[in-house]
Amino acid sequence: MGNSLQGVNRFLTMEVNRIKYPETHWIRSDDREKSLNFYLEQQSKVYSRIKNAFIKELAGNLKDKDFMDYGCGAGFFIIYGAEQQALSITGVDGEEKILDTARYFAEKKGFHRECDFICSETMPSFQEEKKFDVILLKDVIEHVKDDEKLLKNAAGLLKPEGSVIISTQNSFSLNYLLEGSWEYFIKGNKTWCGWDPTHIRFYTPLGLREKLKKAGLKSVEWRSAYIVPYKIPSFPWSQKSFIRIDSLSIIDKIFGRIFPFNQMGWNITVKVIPIR
Repeated sequence: MGNSLQGVNRFLTMEVNRIKYPETHWIRSDDREKSLNFYLEQQSKVYSRIKNAFIKELAGNLKDKDFMDYGCGAGFFIIYGAEQQALSITGVDGEEKILDTARYFAEKKGFHRECDFICSETMPSFQEEKKFDVILLKDVIEHVKDDEKLLKNAAGLLKPEGSVIISTQNSFSLNYLLEGSWEYFIKGNKTWCGWDPTHIRFYTPLGLREKLKKAGLKSVEWRSAYIVPYKIPSFPWSQKSFIRIDSLSIIDKIFGRIFPFNQMGWNITVKVIPIR
């Protein structure tokens, strides 16, 4: 299995469906160790830890499951799938260099034989009608121009009882009200789309439900993080750009599963299944 790409159509459409990162960005670095260290440092932040914990919760037990992480980056959830003893683990990303870092990460963890990696700008097609039990779209749909097509393609790769886990930023949130107002009205940044310059849109739970419905999917469980901002601008005289009050993350842990708060965080994560 590992790196053999068995059952994968190698003639993938390399259509650029997103805004690409500049060459100077760490995600496009040739230094795999440096790139991996930066990536793992990001995953260690309390915001990422809570979001990742919610994703794991919604994905459920991956043992003996066919698992794909679309937009896998440097492979945090690829390693998680291997640790969970998933039956097959497929990582897909449009950036070859960060995918090479994911391969390196898998090698360091001793899971390179268990994992397949595919470089593709779009959802890959598979021969022999390969289907998946769980497909992860973590921080992906806000980057993709044709998000409805991506969701439909993901739905088409699911087994009958399979699920897609989607994580994205939410404009129906306190942080959007505060930070968005600052960016739009005070700074005049009318193109602001969150914490990543390659984002092209925000979502709301209602708007996301409508897109899911068009793709033949429906939401069954929601989680949210960063309900109350805990990374705030620092004082003008401080040498730090931000102050982190990580203790406020307890609000996510308490309310992040409870309606309506589970749809009111800056990040929303949702488990979706095919409409029958």
